[in-house]
Amino acid sequence: MIVSNVSLSGCAGVNSALCAAAGEGHFGGGSHRTTLTPTGNLIVAVCLGFIGTFGFMNNLLVLVLYCRYKMLRSPINLLLINITISDLLVCVLGTPFSFAASMQGRWLIGEGGCVWYGFANSLFGE
Repeated sequence: MIVSNVSLSGCAGVNSALCAAAGEGHFGGGSHRTTLTPTGNLIVAVCLGFIGTFGFMNNLLVLVLYCRYKMLRSPINLLLINITISDLLVCVLGTPFSFAASMQGRWLIGEGGCVWYGFANSLFGE
């Protein structure tokens, strides 16, 4: 979920700088609303659906071709396979969370899911 889409509406009457700093990356406290309209959320979800689907299919195709044709097995292509596997894991373990959140217009899997999402995308180089 994009941090700029979150507004901290539970900060009324408190120093806004302190509240914003305390609320950064933490979804447990106040009320968080998206600033996108339902149509905006749908557009983002459609884009993420295409990215996830085509990313998965294209990276899987690269892996199949690499395994099938021995002439492609060179050291430089092995570096490309490393990137392909990393991108495939982002498509499988990262994009579905963003897609689901965009479909519903809110983060669905809580603070633990947010931590997992950030960890998976950082680990796999997204």
